[in-house]
Amino acid sequence: KRPRGSEFILEEAEVDEDIDDDEEGDEEEDGYRNFIAESDQYGTSEKELTGMRRIHQVITRAEEGAENDIEEYFRRKYSGSASGARFGTSMEESVEVSQQSLLPGIKDPNLWLVRCRIGTEKETCLTLMRKYLAMEHTDTPLQIKSVVVPEGLKGYLYIESYKQANVKQAMEGIGNLRIGVWKQQMVPIKEMTDVLKVVKDRAMLKKGAWVRLKRGIYKDDLAQIEQLDPSRSQVILRMIPRIDFTRLTSKSTGESDEQGGGAGNKRKRRARPTAQLFDADKIRLLKLGDVTRDRDYWVFEGNRYKDGFLIKPMAMSALITDGVKPTLSELEKFEVRLEEEADKLASTGMVSQDATPTFAPGDCVIVIEGGLKDLVGHVTRVETRSVTVKPADAEIKEDLQFDPNHLRKHFRLGDHVKVLKGECEGDTGLVLRVESNLIFLFSDLTMHEVKVRANDLQLCTERASGVDSSGHFQFGDLVQIDQQTVGVIIRIERESFSLLNMHGKTVNVRQQAVVRKNTRNAVSLDSEQANIRAKDVVKVTDGSFAGFQGEIRHIYRNWAFLHCKSVIENGGIIAVKTRHLARVGGTRSASSAGFVAQSPRLSSPSHPSSGGGGDGKGWNGLGMALRTRS
Repeated sequence: KRPRGSEFILEEAEVDEDIDDDEEGDEEEDGYRNFIAESDQYGTSEKELTGMRRIHQVITRAEEGAENDIEEYFRRKYSGSASGARFGTSMEESVEVSQQSLLPGIKDPNLWLVRCRIGTEKETCLTLMRKYLAMEHTDTPLQIKSVVVPEGLKGYLYIESYKQANVKQAMEGIGNLRIGVWKQQMVPIKEMTDVLKVVKDRAMLKKGAWVRLKRGIYKDDLAQIEQLDPSRSQVILRMIPRIDFTRLTSKSTGESDEQGGGAGNKRKRRARPTAQLFDADKIRLLKLGDVTRDRDYWVFEGNRYKDGFLIKPMAMSALITDGVKPTLSELEKFEVRLEEEADKLASTGMVSQDATPTFAPGDCVIVIEGGLKDLVGHVTRVETRSVTVKPADAEIKEDLQFDPNHLRKHFRLGDHVKVLKGECEGDTGLVLRVESNLIFLFSDLTMHEVKVRANDLQLCTERASGVDSSGHFQFGDLVQIDQQTVGVIIRIERESFSLLNMHGKTVNVRQQAVVRKNTRNAVSLDSEQANIRAKDVVKVTDGSFAGFQGEIRHIYRNWAFLHCKSVIENGGIIAVKTRHLARVGGTRSASSAGFVAQSPRLSSPSHPSSGGGGDGKGWNGLGMALRTRS
């Protein structure tokens, strides 16, 4: 029986008396004294006492033959993260090592790039999965591990397997993989992780950026970002509202949206409301609904308005963010300083790359940044990232190089220029005034003022022809808007026309929505019942343009389009009824007219002059002498 307290006593092994090693005994005695001194200094901790007990228990159990328990104890103690913590390995290093162990190596399966029929990548992947499940419990199962179809990769997929022969075995009998059965390319080990890397391209939106909407009544409308909420993928936009006053009026009067009330009647599709700033006084005056005030915002029908603009949250997925380039007319509606916005558009990522200034040898430029600011000169050479300028100052004799973004084209009053890009592309005119980055022109075509960026202009001597990009239409052409309405082109833009219709109103239409109309032989009657046609000079006798004189460009039914030099608006084109005109220079003879307009009653068979009568008897007065009575 062991004495009590023996578990705390370590019995020393006996030493042979023949071995006399005094020096070693002295060293051990010195080390023992040092150990005692250190123990006295720091004291024995509870952790050390616990470890000594465990060692004694292990030795005791070893004597009893529990070798397996000892082996399990040391394996658990010195394996895995415990050994790392024991020897001072940091947590970051252990995480990095664990991540490195997940990367593919030479002992892992390889990725094989296989061609397939374009558009059937995912369908082929499902076919391979079904084939794998069908042959899983057969004598010849498929020896592939996975099939990867990256998003956006057309005509290819990846098959994971150890051998190329196993890939060919899986491809047998699948029609979509027939074009890739002869060649399979192995992906290098270093590039295998790039196959599964997912990179999501998201537009870098910021406050103040310009966007357009994809759908709804605000489709293609310009909006400005007020606030961003990336966590919810939402933005708060500032846009011009489109309030349906027709619906509000019918709602306030109690009228139904459906006419007739029949079961077979379909609800009539409403027209798109016009874009205009919110006016709370107008809503209250027309009694269209309740308008309340919430701090700086007006609240109407659940929407919030500030300074006339609609403040509305929208999802980022409902916005067009790439290539949004506002026009000058749109920027005017948002009441922003155009010169500041035009400079900001070049630096923002929301516009196309054509905002970078382009120069040509001979252009007059001015320095807008740097120590030589306001220096004027002429371009002598243009390179990819630099522009060589010869200063106009005679004291500077050497040519200087500048960054293209530090220069701007320079024009003087009276210069004749041509618009290179923008909504007025191809137009020409005279420079009226210069305001920083904006040039105000007097257009040769439309005879009114146009605002263009300085870098979008170039000096020229020719006048604009007024022909669109397709060559089918030109300024002053008569086009058919619908079955009952025609108009004259008064302005040609990149994708649309500005028309003056027969009612004197200006409308904008797309090029594909109109058809050119030929009225060269059209003849009508003026206020004196004289024949008038195109190129006749007439004078307006009645209406809002009374007293004006001009040349007839087109005649359509009882309407005439005149070109008056004294009219500035709409390129000098006005629309007047033919009965309000009088031909200048007298009446045109019937022989020179070529065509005489007649009343329908004169050409009727019942009229005597037509060779017939009401009684059915013919009457011919040709060659007879007539006597008139007073």
